[in-house]
Amino acid sequence: MAAVYGIVRNHGGWISVDSEPGQGTVVTVFLPAVEPEVEEEEKITIGPVKGKGSILVIEDEEMVLDITRAMLEGLGYEVLTAKTGRDAVDLALTFDGPIDLALLDIKLPDMEGGQVYPLLMKARPDLKVIVFSGYSVEGPAQDILDAGAEDFIQKPFSLSALSEKTRDALEKA
Repeated sequence: MAAVYGIVRNHGGWISVDSEPGQGTVVTVFLPAVEPEVEEEEKITIGPVKGKGSILVIEDEEMVLDITRAMLEGLGYEVLTAKTGRDAVDLALTFDGPIDLALLDIKLPDMEGGQVYPLLMKARPDLKVIVFSGYSVEGPAQDILDAGAEDFIQKPFSLSALSEKTRDALEKA
């Protein structure tokens, strides 16, 4: 539901939920009416770009973690994983090797991404961070971006989008 909410909010809409015990739940999605835009230029799509380096994925949902790991490994990255904020910070402090980038989920079972971010930066000041969430960029994700994270990617995301975001973040000086 968080992913749906984020997508609807990003499109200028809202969601209404009516629920009564024993009667069920009605979820209504409101989206603004728009005139179709005619795109004059043909958009060039570039496929996923292979990369190199190590990426720490901080995600508590097993399926999302597994899919993200498989996508990143398919792109050529070494992938480290953590299911909690504490595990991520411990890994950042103890891993004997470089960690080039972290993908940080906002909602973790032990702490919020906004609490994890400064601890990661204290452990690894040169670490680049992409915030990823099913929620929209407004709110906690924007706070982490304002604190210095490189970018945001909304779940669910495509392999191409993940490839582009990771490449862009890793290329930032």
